[in-house]
Amino acid sequence: MVIAIVAILAAILLPSLAHGKESARGVICITNIRQFGLGSMVYANDYRSRLPNFRDWLCVKLGDLSTGKLYPYVGAKKSYLCPTDALEISSKKKILIPSLRGLGGPGGHLALRDYSYAMNCCLCHNEDIGGFVAPSQTLLFTEPLMATNDYSGQVGPTFGSKTLTIRHNKKGHYQMTDGHAERVGHAQSVALEKKKLFWFPTTKTLGPGGNDMSVGLQ
Repeated sequence: MVIAIVAILAAILLPSLAHGKESARGVICITNIRQFGLGSMVYANDYRSRLPNFRDWLCVKLGDLSTGKLYPYVGAKKSYLCPTDALEISSKKKILIPSLRGLGGPGGHLALRDYSYAMNCCLCHNEDIGGFVAPSQTLLFTEPLMATNDYSGQVGPTFGSKTLTIRHNKKGHYQMTDGHAERVGHAQSVALEKKKLFWFPTTKTLGPGGNDMSVGLQ
């Protein structure tokens, strides 16, 4: 009888404990991504209101975070890695990546991943934050679904749908270009990622060769 009672209590309490632990890890994660937002604003203050470029914010030397343009403004490698993501990477859990759509994906940069956040590549259309149309609605950083060997550090509308990972009690994090961070669920993230202003800081949406990168967006 005692064993049965203990088993029942464990079944009731363990999910709550797990939820609490994940909530704590989620707090660390959103603190990390806010630090990238703050670091980007300080960087912009030093570089005539221009944000770091999505190609080298993470690293200049592949696999070395300390060579990234934003590293001096963050200052600690541990800030690059979400604690829940770190557990998933160390457990060698299979990470499912959404199928690509549009014109390919972020490939070509492969190394063992030791970071959890990616920069919105569409900010290259106008890196001067003074010209942003709606900074509170435009993505700066997110914690997307990434393979363990993805070292691109970037995310964009043509790289696949459902880019946000919802590892924190079915929530994930966005850092927006006005400096605020958001914790959102799957349905909200899908709706946000369909909007042009979520990806593009201005009405300029043409990419290399004149291709419109906003095809399919609202």
